[in-house]
Amino acid sequence: MIKADLSKRYPSVEILNYQEYSNFSQINVIDKDQNEASIWYVDDIWKMTRTKIADFNQLSLEAQTVFENSKYRFAQFENIYKTEREGMDRSLYTLHFLYQWKNVKDMTHYVCLNDDGMFLAVYTWTPNDSTWFVDLPKAHFDFIYKKYDGSEIRGYQNNGGYYDYFVLHNDTLKFVSFRGEVETDYYFWKETRYEISLDTKVPDNVARVLKRDNPDFVYTNLYYIESPEGNAYFFQDKNDDRELGYTIAEDIS
Repeated sequence: MIKADLSKRYPSVEILNYQEYSNFSQINVIDKDQNEASIWYVDDIWKMTRTKIADFNQLSLEAQTVFENSKYRFAQFENIYKTEREGMDRSLYTLHFLYQWKNVKDMTHYVCLNDDGMFLAVYTWTPNDSTWFVDLPKAHFDFIYKKYDGSEIRGYQNNGGYYDYFVLHNDTLKFVSFRGEVETDYYFWKETRYEISLDTKVPDNVARVLKRDNPDFVYTNLYYIESPEGNAYFFQDKNDDRELGYTIAEDIS
């Protein structure tokens, strides 16, 4: 079964080695462009492929264009990976490089973008290795599709132990985070966070608390946070060296 699926999915790769574990299989291959990849199957079902990309020019044209039009266009890459997963609507590129950040000359950067050119996230720290998390919980997908009907799951990253999904819903990119793996787990769904327009009128009670806590605060970015405890607004000043921010509950009195 695995052999047939592998031949259909990646007909031109050369198998380097095969490793069998208790319930999953890892197949290491090399493609025609000399890119090495690891392919994982769980109970004979394909779950993930992670490819180390040798050259930036092997990215899709859309991804290249978006990156070259970003402020990181002169970056010298440490490595580039392409991750494909069961249940994901797009391939995920992760580009790792050192770049100026605030007053730090060579800060670690990980840029995540899709093969169609959608820019997803920038991390200035090292996320957990995606190969540690091959078989993602089905309950996460069920929750996302139920709560955000018609959405696309664009990618996944484990960030500090949380399961973070990039979700495109109603033309808005949302970051959906889970702590647990099944709905009965404590903090199964942690939060959903997404940026909203600076022109958004926040509730008077929220604006009043922000002004009370820091009358001179000027925010450059505004986010809405959904969570089991209730919704909130996050006001952030990205011009500040610490990227200072305030989270204020929507129902605060």
